[in-house]
Amino acid sequence: MSTRTSAAEPTASSRKYWVTAGLLYISYFVLGFSLFAQGQFKPALSEQWGTDAKGVTAAIGWMMVGRLVAYPIAGPIADRVSRRLGAVIGALLLVASFAGIIVVSSPTLGTAMCVVAGLGNGFLDPAVYPALSEVFPKRAHIANLFLKFAILVAQFLLPLIMSSTGDGTAAATGGYRAIYIGFGVLAVLTVVGMAFAPFPPNESKAAAQQGGSAFSFNATLVMLMVLGITTLTTFTLWGNTNQELGNAYGMENPAITQSYYAVGAMLAILASTALLTRVRATQIIIVYPIISTAALLAVVFIQQDWIVPWVGFVIGWTGAGGILQLVTSTGNSLFPRSRGLVTSLIMISSAVGVFLIMQVASNWVTSNPTNVLLLNAAVTAFGAVLAVFVDRAEKARLANTE
Repeated sequence: MSTRTSAAEPTASSRKYWVTAGLLYISYFVLGFSLFAQGQFKPALSEQWGTDAKGVTAAIGWMMVGRLVAYPIAGPIADRVSRRLGAVIGALLLVASFAGIIVVSSPTLGTAMCVVAGLGNGFLDPAVYPALSEVFPKRAHIANLFLKFAILVAQFLLPLIMSSTGDGTAAATGGYRAIYIGFGVLAVLTVVGMAFAPFPPNESKAAAQQGGSAFSFNATLVMLMVLGITTLTTFTLWGNTNQELGNAYGMENPAITQSYYAVGAMLAILASTALLTRVRATQIIIVYPIISTAALLAVVFIQQDWIVPWVGFVIGWTGAGGILQLVTSTGNSLFPRSRGLVTSLIMISSAVGVFLIMQVASNWVTSNPTNVLLLNAAVTAFGAVLAVFVDRAEKARLANTE
């Protein structure tokens, strides 16, 4: 694996945007809460909305619809108008969803609030990824990788916050409302900060004003979009299969696999941060899926209870530990004039692709989880092959910038 020199130290001009970067990470910390909160508060929300756990789960699924609606609008706004505007809209939509979730009293309105939360996610992605790439142009991959870390921190802290408010899962206690309000206040403060904090020059907007060709839809972009699908598939299918697999292999506590998975994902961020000073991001995007594929095949052929949590750790590290963020960041590097649009395209393709793959796998999850593992391994391995070709494009880009 070839190496590269460490990125240059941050310049004085980049340091003036560090507060902005901090606010962007906080917005993703809030987003991390939004992604997991409804699932954690199912008992309280089902009581408040007058439905059951299945109804809340169905409402959560509509968050993806909100994302898909937002991406085609949010990408051009981030590129042609302002990264700041896109990020502010996204954070405000999260605030609106939090307020709505804790006051509505029907499953229909609860579903609508989940759509609003998805819209917030859809506006944040095309604004925040490019903005961080412009704040830290020499360390864009590392900067974007830590967006996943912010989400994981929220996922880690949420159960601790819940325990401090009397669990917060019963509607009568109202503890869950206090948590939503707290994160809503944090989001409002973040919006105020982003409204006044300096943002770096928008390279996509500058390119459009200069009249140059701002966007070229080519084979590399298609491969990046497919990589978005394969990388998201790896940990999504695993997350929807590991409990059934643990039961099938006789685990006493299959839920422990999720803890191994979360630890692996968080350690991966730190390890990848060090690796990115020595190797290309695309090299990680090649190697990690190969390791994930080997782990998925291992758990198919070694049908023992002890292997499931350890494969969960490996998938957390090599599948969920920021690979999708690296794919998106690579797209931002290869298409600097259309970063918001490219981010939207990768996110749209990954969402639609994984939805379709999940439909194929859904019939096997309980009846034959090993078939899901084999499907997951095949998709993940295909992603590694595509990453080889994307790596060639990245090498050419780096050669041209040296």
